[in-house]
Amino acid sequence: MEVQQPTSHELLALAGEIDNHAPVQALGSIVVEAPADRVWAALSDVTNWPAIRADINTVSRAEAAAPGGVFTWRTGEVAVTSRFGVVDPERLLTWTTTAPGLAAVHVYAFEVLGPELTRISAAESMDGAIVAAVQLNNSQLAERIQSWLIGIKNFAERP
Repeated sequence: MEVQQPTSHELLALAGEIDNHAPVQALGSIVVEAPADRVWAALSDVTNWPAIRADINTVSRAEAAAPGGVFTWRTGEVAVTSRFGVVDPERLLTWTTTAPGLAAVHVYAFEVLGPELTRISAAESMDGAIVAAVQLNNSQLAERIQSWLIGIKNFAERP
């Protein structure tokens, strides 16, 4: 059996980095009025994602977030496969997302600001034919990241 070598975007996720050469890149951050463990749980449990972001309609996974763990999800009509890279609870969560014509890297960092206050920062890069076909640009990706962060905030701050 042949061992599959990690792709370049998987290596970046394992290093906690986005692709600085990708045509589309964006950053964002938000302060959440919740402890880091609750913010971590909101994002790292991918089955929460449909409640965080309205355009995610299905998520499947077999196990808890772990390095190399694979999960699939659907955003609108697009089905994608993701693989966790770094899983450092309440500090750093990275994953890659692939679909035909798409390679993306997602890096989410957590910073404890107080017992009930956490900053979550996101960096993402995207490359591939799909990105070009839909003419996705940096500001559009930044808007998507901000929407995602607001969804995480709203989810984690619920009583």
